[in-house]
Amino acid sequence: MNYPEQRKLFTMKEICHACGVSRTTLIRMEEDGFLKPYRVDPNTGYRYYDLSNVAAVGQYQRLQSVGLSRKEIADLYYERADSDKLLEGLRQKLNLLQRFLYEYELRHDKAKNYSFSYITLPSLTCYCAEITGSSFEELETKAYLAHEKCVEEGYRILGSEPLMAMFDDLRTCIDPFASAGKITACIPVISDSENDPNLRVVPACEAVSILGFGEYTVIIELWTRLFAEIEKRGLEPAGPARLIPLIAPYTGDHYRPDDYCYVCVVPIKEHEE
Repeated sequence: MNYPEQRKLFTMKEICHACGVSRTTLIRMEEDGFLKPYRVDPNTGYRYYDLSNVAAVGQYQRLQSVGLSRKEIADLYYERADSDKLLEGLRQKLNLLQRFLYEYELRHDKAKNYSFSYITLPSLTCYCAEITGSSFEELETKAYLAHEKCVEEGYRILGSEPLMAMFDDLRTCIDPFASAGKITACIPVISDSENDPNLRVVPACEAVSILGFGEYTVIIELWTRLFAEIEKRGLEPAGPARLIPLIAPYTGDHYRPDDYCYVCVVPIKEHEE
């Protein structure tokens, strides 16, 4: 760009006003290596900025608006990061946002209950405990105790992912109280350990899912509908099924049973929509 010979310089107050940011934000941008004032007076320490600084702040705000961290913004803007790794991180964030949007749209409009869809789930490391029970209430209590023990033993919870129950035997989904059937309570955690017997890596997968609302009894109906849809579409299961309670007693005491929200998920082999 051809800049004029004598460019206009702005004070920190002026650039804060023009960009709608605080002095603290500008200083933080400098500390992160993102923004460098055009000139700093050696005697007074006053900072002066030019129009390219104004444009840079605008780019920062744009990248911030899509959910990038401060470090990610600086690395992306100055191309300091591994592009493949950064892109993969962005894809994972987009996938999480798409799942979140899908779930909340359906929770907002319950007329769309029993919505069937194809989804992609990320790889997770989970604290796992095998549980059995003769009622949904008993299973809920044992899952609560597993969650409590996970925290008590010092694991770091991955709050961005909900808890889930996993069924290695798909028949257990339809009859969770079968004497031989075992359910694995899974709490996503942050861990790099490869030798911890309490942890299990649940691989990323392509899957089909169905989402519904209501008291626990609706779960059996959800599984029945999902397996019927899998058979109708000629899909082939390819791994343990998962029950993900998005809204359940563990998520907050203020929710009513009618508000409980579940996603039943079955990994499948490659499909064509």
